[in-house]
Amino acid sequence: MVVALIAVGVIAFLAFDAYVIYRVFASRASADNFGAVPVPGETTVAVPEGKLKVSYQESYKAASNGDDINFGVPPGLQVSVTDPGGQPVELKGPGFRGMGESLNTGSGWSRALVGTAEVSAGTYTVSASSAPDDAVEPQILIGK
Repeated sequence: MVVALIAVGVIAFLAFDAYVIYRVFASRASADNFGAVPVPGETTVAVPEGKLKVSYQESYKAASNGDDINFGVPPGLQVSVTDPGGQPVELKGPGFRGMGESLNTGSGWSRALVGTAEVSAGTYTVSASSAPDDAVEPQILIGK
């Protein structure tokens, strides 16, 4: 009986870990599902109802020092999203009340979450300006 309970616990633990790992990699892969725009630039994207994520990415892998990745959203970057009616969409920053950060790196890229918004289905305009002079192929990714 004890062995069966331990086996069930181990299986549940492994299933939960697999789910978490799947969610992490799925969100990284869906960062540009709806489109990308170089900075500075503007694009229109058709999105379904739900969560819209806007990320800033450069084409190099940022260094890290232990737990921190040496990358982030540039202070002068200005990103705006407008809905199909031309009204601005408020992006909520990552973390508690926008005070956190969500950073990722991969093979040849570094990414920081600019913000998220709950949107209705439609065509949205995303524009970005003011990339740093030393940025390496900066772009804004629009995904879910």
